[in-house]
Amino acid sequence: LNIGPGLALLTGTLAGAASVYGYEFSSPYLESCKLRIYDTCGVGNLHGYPSLVGAILSIFFVTLDAQADFLVSPGDGIAVQMMRQVGGIVATLVVSLASGYGTGWLAKVLQKEEQSKFFQDQAWWHLEY
Repeated sequence: LNIGPGLALLTGTLAGAASVYGYEFSSPYLESCKLRIYDTCGVGNLHGYPSLVGAILSIFFVTLDAQADFLVSPGDGIAVQMMRQVGGIVATLVVSLASGYGTGWLAKVLQKEEQSKFFQDQAWWHLEY
């Protein structure tokens, strides 16, 4: 998309703010609610929320260059391209949520050790204090 440096700076600023506020507010909420989502690596804050901001803004940026050849197929209008952007967002969210929950389920099924033994390093480290 041909948005120019000003809108690119605005997009980056909003995406950065989404990352920071996501870390501050959504992470504690997701861990405490019934879903018990533990984002130990901060993937949602670092990649998810900023990309969602950029994707939502891309829907509106389509209208800035209505005659771009790479945006509109012959006969299609801006509304069609905007809906394609929305479809891309929905498809990405469906795949990421399904793969994330699937990976979490698989990790829980394959878990072999008791959780009470986590973070107890005596078996691997012999330290004399």
